[in-house]
Amino acid sequence: MSLGLSREERLRKTYEFLQVKSNGVSIRQAPFWVQAHEKLSGPSKLGIIATKRLGNAVARNQAKRLIRELYRNYKNQLPCIMDLVVLPRRAIFQMPFTKLETLFIDALNKASKRL
Repeated sequence: MSLGLSREERLRKTYEFLQVKSNGVSIRQAPFWVQAHEKLSGPSKLGIIATKRLGNAVARNQAKRLIRELYRNYKNQLPCIMDLVVLPRRAIFQMPFTKLETLFIDALNKASKRL
């Protein structure tokens, strides 16, 4: 069994990202912004946007690995089926993983209540 995200669990097309941005809700936390859009069927999907403002390639990849690990740990506890777009911010590197987990769960719960 692979620990990575399958193709069905990833946002890959530009229109999928734009749909989440235009129709979803945005939750802002210090280490990341979460944009969520509720779906009626299919698996929940994750998309990550790590821009060059975050840092060099090493920093961007580290942030993406952290976000993917958070999603993998809590995807079965999502309140509803949703597409997520996560934008990491520089504060993600200064926080311990346990704090990131708490903020991620909080952001998911807030998003589900606002959908």
